[in-house]
Amino acid sequence: MPFSATISLNFAGANTGPFDLFSDADAYAVAFESAVPKASLLAGYLSNAVPDLTTICRVKSTGACGNFVDMPIDDPYIFVYQRCDTLDYYYKIGLITTGNVQDDNAPTPNCYQYVAQGLQSAMTIAYPSLTINNTLIAFPCICN
Repeated sequence: MPFSATISLNFAGANTGPFDLFSDADAYAVAFESAVPKASLLAGYLSNAVPDLTTICRVKSTGACGNFVDMPIDDPYIFVYQRCDTLDYYYKIGLITTGNVQDDNAPTPNCYQYVAQGLQSAMTIAYPSLTINNTLIAFPCICN
């Protein structure tokens, strides 16, 4: 599930733009945003489509020069959940609820209880066994 990040340029030459945005998560293979106006990037462009596991965003001009710059993505804000029947911890980037959730492993979905939230770097220190679970969905469930 994608997360949000503000991507901005301090300067862009006269013959640059619009820009496509790429992620190191897929080795910059497919743009996750296309034709972003130069003015938007200079002002700070909020993308809600940054792929999970992105650490570097490539901002590439679609103009004739094709110049690009690679920029690190700020530490994403994440929500930490614990599966109710284990001691393992899972996280979900950008999930807006802090209540209990479940995954979509039908026919018997697993239940997860919300335990914490914060910057990913801090949460991985606080919860060393933290692993990603892309299947968490925002539906309440009851932990037994």
